Amino acid sequence: MEFKQPELLYALFLLLIPLAIHLFQLRRFQKEDFTNVKFLKKLIRQTRKSSRLKKWLVLTTRMLMLAFLVFAFAQPYFPAEDPEASSNEKVVFLDNSYSMQATGQNGELFATAIQDLIKSLPENKEISLFTHNDEFQNLSAEELTAELQNLDFTENPLDLNALLLKANQLFNASTNEKDLIFISDFQRNLGLEKQLDSTTNHHFIPLVPESTQNISIDSLFINNREANEISLQVLLSSTSPYAESLSIAMYNGEELLAKTAVNFKEDISAEAEFKINTEEIPNGILRIEDAGLEYDNSLFFSFNKPKPARVVIITENADATFLNRILTFPEFNTEIFTIDQLDFNKLNNADIVILNELESISGALQTNLKNIHSNAVPLVIVPSANNNLNAYNNFLNRLNAPLFTEFHSKETLITELFFGHPLLQGVFKEKVENFDYPKVQTYYSIQNAINIISFQNNSGFLVEGNGVFLFSAALNNENSNFRNSPLIVPVFYNIGAGTLRNPKLYYETGKDIEIKIPLQTQQDKVVHLLSKTEDFIPRQRSLDDNTEINTNGLDITSGNYSLEYNNENKGHLSFNSSRSESELEYNIPKQTENIRIHTNIGAYFEELKVASQSNELWKSFIIFALIFLFVEMLLLKFFK
Repeated sequence: MEFKQPELLYALFLLLIPLAIHLFQLRRFQKEDFTNVKFLKKLIRQTRKSSRLKKWLVLTTRMLMLAFLVFAFAQPYFPAEDPEASSNEKVVFLDNSYSMQATGQNGELFATAIQDLIKSLPENKEISLFTHNDEFQNLSAEELTAELQNLDFTENPLDLNALLLKANQLFNASTNEKDLIFISDFQRNLGLEKQLDSTTNHHFIPLVPESTQNISIDSLFINNREANEISLQVLLSSTSPYAESLSIAMYNGEELLAKTAVNFKEDISAEAEFKINTEEIPNGILRIEDAGLEYDNSLFFSFNKPKPARVVIITENADATFLNRILTFPEFNTEIFTIDQLDFNKLNNADIVILNELESISGALQTNLKNIHSNAVPLVIVPSANNNLNAYNNFLNRLNAPLFTEFHSKETLITELFFGHPLLQGVFKEKVENFDYPKVQTYYSIQNAINIISFQNNSGFLVEGNGVFLFSAALNNENSNFRNSPLIVPVFYNIGAGTLRNPKLYYETGKDIEIKIPLQTQQDKVVHLLSKTEDFIPRQRSLDDNTEINTNGLDITSGNYSLEYNNENKGHLSFNSSRSESELEYNIPKQTENIRIHTNIGAYFEELKVASQSNELWKSFIIFALIFLFVEMLLLKFFK
């Protein structure tokens, strides 16, 4: 125990005064015996003893009363356990990732944390606070309360390294004693394995949900696409076994497109398929009803009306119009050029190129074909009966493609089909044994290739290698009846359909994404990315007849957006946040030398208050003084 004014303790010497007075009053009386009063001796002796006891008791209570008054004015106290605790610079981190939507004992974890902070913030003390996407430096309790009430969840949470770096930037560089108060559910993906700075006192306040049951829409992709129908596959997951069926609905804006129910398997996953008869879904939304996290109950997507694949056919003396009847609009935009009238601009923008019975390939054409092949544009080569093999093989060597070898002048049946190849998958309901086989009169042997369709001698008729589809025989009517075979339509159609790349239904927020849009722009006009509440102008550049936009630096939130150019709609894009927050797996830290764990926010600030405040005792001494004054009054009045 210590005293704020210890010099007042000298007043205790004043207690000698009542002691001296009391001793003076307790002088001895002389005894005098009288006759006929002997019967009073016993009574007088008892009265004298009672009087002496009363005076000693009064003296004791009086001196104790005065002593406690002196102690009270000297202001005794027990010193604080940690007097520097309140003066340490404090930075608070409040986790506002989507996993904080989970429900705890008092409701949503994030909302509860905000309310506890508002109740517990110390007055007359400035504190810095930051979240994954906001920061507030040196604010009073009143100012911080106003900011806390406006906080919301973030689409893109930071990892532990970025959070610690952000905290260090908020601390004053000249401060020696630093307290970092970390309020979070400590989800496993936060990465607490990192070694923490030993110069900072870390106070961790874990917020634990009551239940980790959560169902989320994980992903959506195109399973199959036809002219007027798309098949969409949805993947869902649950953090724990879920026995009941779950309803899932698909909307285009507010219009309900389809609805179905799914059942989860033992591996806590489920799938759903939607077949939609539409060419375009600009504002697609998938929704489920789940009591877990809210953000992953919806998934935004958009399906733009597909543009036809650009097919360029280069021919010399052979008829190629049969390909026009296979690769038709709206899936394909097919153009046929003779070798001497070739439009190189259209060639360079083609999605698929077919060389139909060219006798040779010029150097300029080879260079252009190699460039577009390097951009993953497939090439289909139908040889002529009079091929210049050296010229062809030099070109094929540059593409690292299969090579022509020996020429054969012998009628040969086309009999073998590789049903497992993507070109032939779904063409036949079952393997065909009895088939009206087509035939050729002449053909070339091909080496180093994967056979898709083969002759009866197992030599390849249609082969594939490194993005090049190579026929070993000319397809004109004089050399082959393959044009009249039922195989020709699925073969060429499926080769062309391979270029109909399924569009990206949505992108992930917070990523640096480059998106190519089939749009020609002028230098003085830009593409806008619009939602109901936002208008972004992304970084963009023109690439021939395309425009490439980049989402770097844009604070895009989940939702459906439209692409606007020159006040006209040019397409739709959708964005969704990462589903990593849906896992609800936690890594609660353990208490170490520079990590202290607190049960809740209020407990931390109460501990801080207790540790930093001294225990004042003067009120207790005043109370004891009053008690002894009261006892003295009782003794004087009732003790005889």
